[in-house]
Amino acid sequence: MISNSKQNWTIGQTVKVGFIAGLTVVASVPTPGDSKPDAYVLSRNEQFYSFVPHKGLAKITADEARGLVAAASVHAHRAAAAALAKADASARHAALVAELIAA
Repeated sequence: MISNSKQNWTIGQTVKVGFIAGLTVVASVPTPGDSKPDAYVLSRNEQFYSFVPHKGLAKITADEARGLVAAASVHAHRAAAAALAKADASARHAALVAELIAA
């Protein structure tokens, strides 16, 4: 997620990239583990764009936009599942500690 910008890069917001204004943020596609910035799917006048900071803006097809959004969704589901598993493990550990203290 772009954090040091005067623009709001959350989904649904309108941003300007270079000289192209009026781009709506459709999706943020995280790129975990590769130390590259997140990619963004943008839309303007029935045209889709892919934007990666320091790499630039590229026109993409609707199918490519769907693929990027699907990849973002898969990543979000994996992150949520990992967070739930970690919370469950922490809860089980706390219960075990409480049981051992009571014994």
